[in-house]
Amino acid sequence: MLDHPVVDVALGLGLLYSVLSLAASVVKEWVSTLFSLRARNLEKGIGTLIGDDYANRLYGHPLVNTLAKGGKKPSYIGADTFASALVDLLAQDEDGKPAVSMRDEAAKLVHRIEDDSALKAPLQAMASLGAETVDDLRRKVAAWFDEGMNRVSGWYRRRTQLIIFAIGAAVAVSANASTLHVARDLWRDDAMRYAIAQEAVATAPGTAGGNSVRVAEAILQSFPLGWEGEEVRNWDLWAWIGHLLGWLFTAAAVSLGAPFWFDLLGRVAKLRGTGKRPPGPA
Repeated sequence: MLDHPVVDVALGLGLLYSVLSLAASVVKEWVSTLFSLRARNLEKGIGTLIGDDYANRLYGHPLVNTLAKGGKKPSYIGADTFASALVDLLAQDEDGKPAVSMRDEAAKLVHRIEDDSALKAPLQAMASLGAETVDDLRRKVAAWFDEGMNRVSGWYRRRTQLIIFAIGAAVAVSANASTLHVARDLWRDDAMRYAIAQEAVATAPGTAGGNSVRVAEAILQSFPLGWEGEEVRNWDLWAWIGHLLGWLFTAAAVSLGAPFWFDLLGRVAKLRGTGKRPPGPA
């Protein structure tokens, strides 16, 4: 076990980042729900896979449009549901009646797709690579959709990470949560550093009493945050640079997400021994 001021400062910063990341994640979920980001991201991905025309028709299919209420578009579509709805659309004639059965050859279904459609080439490739019947083609379409959604999930993660970074920057500035200044204050104040390190150990995953309420209390009551006592009008260029860098460090750390920081907090907590409580200020 290691009881050292550097470890205590690391625990304090880990606790700070964990709390701010939790807050940013909550706000991100509100933003995602308010603007239907998941549904929009899914719609964009489906449009990329099969083309906008077929995507619009797919969203009107009974298997898909019943997945969401109030005229909204679903934020998730299962691979089997997607494949069944798409094959059903392709198998219908102009009157909406079945023109191709599941036991027919896959090539017969592919032939019905317009030559200029983005869907023609991938389905033609599937038919030539072992999909003999329409039902075989449907299963290959489901696997193809799963692979495509992995790429779409990557789009969503990158987009939400930018949102969390922006939220983290806003929180860092509003709370004056500068990494550089918090680390400096923790290093100078032995009693505060010890108390926050103890709270971080108690809050780390796998320890008794670790929950988001205690973390929130720690960030509100223990850390040297806020604008009280800050004479912004007296800041010189170096003071502004220091604060800006500190806020950027905080925002970048928050963008890594709460799971990352709670996991790291648990690892660092294992390095720290209980040690002796340092003497309080005279």
